[in-house]
Amino acid sequence: MDSIGNFVSDLAHRVHDLVSGEDHDQHVKNLDVQGKDEDDGPNTLLEQQEEVEDAAIEATKQEYANIKPSAQFKAGPVLRYQDINVEQRRWIGSVLIVTDRRDPPRLVIRDPTKSQVGYSRGRLLDSWEGNHFYRYDIQLTLLNHREKNITYWFETEHGHRTNTPQTWNFFAPALDEAFNWAFYSCNGFTSDVEDPETNFHGANPLWDDLMNAHDTKPFHAMIGGGDQIYNDDVLATPEMVEWLAKDEEERATTEFDGQKRYAVEKYYFDHYVQHFTTGTYSQALSLIPSVNSWDDHDILDGYGSYPPKYQLCDVMQGIGAAASRFYLLFQQHANRQTTRQAGLSTSATGKGWNCITHFGKRTMVVLPDTRSERTKEMILSNETYKLLDEQIRSSLLPTTKHLVIVLGTPLVYPALTLFEDSLEAMGDTLSRQGIVGKIFGKCKAFENVLGQFGPELLDDLVDSWACNVHTEEKKKFVELLQSISSQRGVRTTFVGGDVHVGGAGRLFGTNSTDRLRDPYHMTQIVSSAIVNGPPPGAVISALHKSAKTYPLNDYTSEEMTEIFNQDVTGEDLEHKMLLNRRNWCEVRELSGLELEFTIRVENEDHSGTRKYPILVDRLEVAAREY
Repeated sequence: MDSIGNFVSDLAHRVHDLVSGEDHDQHVKNLDVQGKDEDDGPNTLLEQQEEVEDAAIEATKQEYANIKPSAQFKAGPVLRYQDINVEQRRWIGSVLIVTDRRDPPRLVIRDPTKSQVGYSRGRLLDSWEGNHFYRYDIQLTLLNHREKNITYWFETEHGHRTNTPQTWNFFAPALDEAFNWAFYSCNGFTSDVEDPETNFHGANPLWDDLMNAHDTKPFHAMIGGGDQIYNDDVLATPEMVEWLAKDEEERATTEFDGQKRYAVEKYYFDHYVQHFTTGTYSQALSLIPSVNSWDDHDILDGYGSYPPKYQLCDVMQGIGAAASRFYLLFQQHANRQTTRQAGLSTSATGKGWNCITHFGKRTMVVLPDTRSERTKEMILSNETYKLLDEQIRSSLLPTTKHLVIVLGTPLVYPALTLFEDSLEAMGDTLSRQGIVGKIFGKCKAFENVLGQFGPELLDDLVDSWACNVHTEEKKKFVELLQSISSQRGVRTTFVGGDVHVGGAGRLFGTNSTDRLRDPYHMTQIVSSAIVNGPPPGAVISALHKSAKTYPLNDYTSEEMTEIFNQDVTGEDLEHKMLLNRRNWCEVRELSGLELEFTIRVENEDHSGTRKYPILVDRLEVAAREY
């Protein structure tokens, strides 16, 4: 819509609000209240009786050529999974669209067990430059033993049904059956990856593989573990280039004025729209409900781990605020006033958006926000650890068997205290700076900022749980989870990405002889990147040389585990703990209540994957009184 059209639309909207007695600006800004139009009537999808004979479905190969972002909108639809209320058998989620329309169409939902369709009205979250973000809430009743194939679409212009609308679908799980999900991270190329199209066939190969797996056995959700989008080029905008060109003191004291704010917000908005409407990823966003956390590249390479005078300067904080605004909108279907309604929680610090959600009756997933509070010395505040402890304990169900903790970077990984010694064996294969950057998944944006500010790159590259500065915090976090696992009889598993390799590790009771009854036995799944290029073999060699068994505390040890006996080519591997090929992780709940994590590693020809399964048993220890 052009500027005149925007003006007319906005004027009409204001007239409507004036006639109806509503304050227009309050209508836009007061977003805590979920509006409901009278003509929608009751929630028919929740109140209608089930017609179970219509519910039997089979996964079939979809014609993905027909699955595209809606031509009506600037971006979307994007599905989000929020939670399941087990007691009420209720699935809770949402759909996001971005449009220049001030009168967005109703969302229509077709549940195959209902005789009528349901409707949802768009709730305005925010507006930017004539583009409006609308969240459509969806609630569904779940069957006990049959999943549902839910179809949804949008009414055409002004509600007329003269045209056949484009439709999308997603699968709601059966409450008593397996909840299937996928995990991915690092969904973009950093600037140091040479010729991604030639060398990697671009961004689609592993997303194509994920969607093929979805065709075979549908995923009920997919977790984005961080770096869903690479926003590092925000520093390439002319305003940021000009800022970086200033001398050190000027950079630290420069005001984040309106011109810089507009340039940064425009970059984030445009880049999200482009990223969310391109390739197979855009199809997945509209067909599999997302559950997301974020990491540094969703903001800016290394954000949070810079020295204080750089991290806390006005420009860096302004970049962080703009990134937060669009992260909440595009990835969480929320704004700062509606995070609680979106199932996100913030501790007493007032920073961060942590998420706890139930993947059916038997698995609970926790996604701490490990980026918003981060400093050089801290990943999560004491207040957030207190919040997580309270919320995890209160959210566990009597039926919960697995507690999955999603972290941006792996909690169990080769100790970097020994990595310096390993560098010597690598000769001149890579520079020291380049190697450390590869290990941490850092790219030129991080080097650019610190390189401009001063020669502190390596000393200040503390973006991982494996760094010395975070050792005590890591111990504290694990001990908190050990207490919960012991008292509540749940198996804890860590899932993380960031490091651009596949792998696995574990924590375990040092004196334990039976892992099935060891509440301190916690598996670490490492899965990344679904798009970005892997580090060179020299990095893998050095990491394996630093991969020992280490004590975490007086009664717990940690180590990496060997899961890769053969490469995707069938050749035997010397290094069996970490594999430097692109990958993503498929998670299925088995009948024995185990979780099977399968790291799907890209074949050499970028067509399909080889599967490397890791079985996580339930904990065979009864919950104690507490």
